[in-house]
Amino acid sequence: MMIKVFLDAFLINISFILAYYFRFRILVFITPDTIPLLNEYIEVLIFITLLWLAIFKIVGLYEDKKKTALFDEIAILFWAVTLSSLALVGLLFLYREFWVSRLVVFNAWWISFLLLTGIRLFSLWLQRSLRSRGWGIKRTLILGAGEMGQVLALKLLSDKGLGYKVVAFLDDNPALIGQIFHDIKVAGQISQVREVIETSSIDEIIISTSKIAPDKVLDIITECERLGVEFKLVPGMLELIASRVDVDEIGGVPLLTVNKIQLSGLNAAIKRVMDIIISLGLIVVLLPFYIVFALLVKRTSPGPILFIQERVGLDGKYFPMFKFRSMIEGADQMIGELEALSETEGHIFKIKEDPRITNIGKFMRHWSIDEFPQLFNVLFGHMSLVGPRPPLPREVKKYTPWHLKRLRVRPGITGLWQVSGRSLLPFEEMVRLDIYYIENWSLWQDFKILLRTIPVVLFGSGAF
Repeated sequence: MMIKVFLDAFLINISFILAYYFRFRILVFITPDTIPLLNEYIEVLIFITLLWLAIFKIVGLYEDKKKTALFDEIAILFWAVTLSSLALVGLLFLYREFWVSRLVVFNAWWISFLLLTGIRLFSLWLQRSLRSRGWGIKRTLILGAGEMGQVLALKLLSDKGLGYKVVAFLDDNPALIGQIFHDIKVAGQISQVREVIETSSIDEIIISTSKIAPDKVLDIITECERLGVEFKLVPGMLELIASRVDVDEIGGVPLLTVNKIQLSGLNAAIKRVMDIIISLGLIVVLLPFYIVFALLVKRTSPGPILFIQERVGLDGKYFPMFKFRSMIEGADQMIGELEALSETEGHIFKIKEDPRITNIGKFMRHWSIDEFPQLFNVLFGHMSLVGPRPPLPREVKKYTPWHLKRLRVRPGITGLWQVSGRSLLPFEEMVRLDIYYIENWSLWQDFKILLRTIPVVLFGSGAF
């Protein structure tokens, strides 16, 4: 942490020096008659640096209690740099002797943000590169070898830059003990956790099952703390709604009250306004693509340009979802013959090499171009830009009550499911991600999901 602080201090100084040269050596057309000496700025840089670092600390940029995602850290950094610049401008008005050109402050604002963001991106790249080469790897033990544990292990193994090496599973199901999933063995029962930690030099434990009794979980946490082992827990349904829980009291009896979801009332109205503005703008920008792919679909296979399918939306209401047709005409009637070939878990029907897909359809699906017409669904209010995947009526008929929570908000073109693996994830994990999104909604989270969608679309991750 101290290295980060010293590095930020150095870059703040570099930013103000560059801002000085940019203001008085490059913007010569607005240069004053008397140019202040660089030494005048350097003399006050110590105060400016301490002021900025203090504000960085106050806004939580150096918060060490939890690891912050890169998008979140950059957002905090932008706020910290902006607030620091405004504080400096305020001091210029209050204390005239403390003279610094406001254009220098403005230039220092954008230069420092670029430099401080750049060093964080470089740091992330360096960390991932070192981890990919075996440096700083966390030897990890997963408790629970069920579907969730296997999905988690596959994710950790597929991205070496995350820095995890899954050593083994532990599970109390006798049928799983001794089996191997993704080259990882179920080494024994959960009661053997201490033995495995000591013999396999475990750095971190992740509990991926809800079948462990709460008192046993507390015992494992205590043991991890005693042995200096990090501990993580995949949240269950109750943990996912923890952000909405308040403690109330009636007659001296403490009660937990679950508040309304965030995505309602004014928040829902704000999200709807943003959907209308962004979808309308994208429709105008993408108009040439609509024309080109409409012609390609029409010329390459018989049938309509658009595939209009009934989907289930907000509060269980049906709506017509628009897509460019990527399959042969009458593809829906063939589902009964192909259902046994589905390659996804749960109630979703997906096949990687689906024989119904046309040649242009395969291209459109890879790049998610077939989804472009759904911007009209967003504009008409059927969907949102970000939200749970809109299910088919036949899928909803198979839902259990807790699955229906997905229908509490408008479905989205993209969402946590799409940016976390798409068709590679099982149905239960998709529902869990959707509920997490609903319970923790914010405009910033929507923005992050939209940004994360870009590389997913470009690289076609999990699309079929």
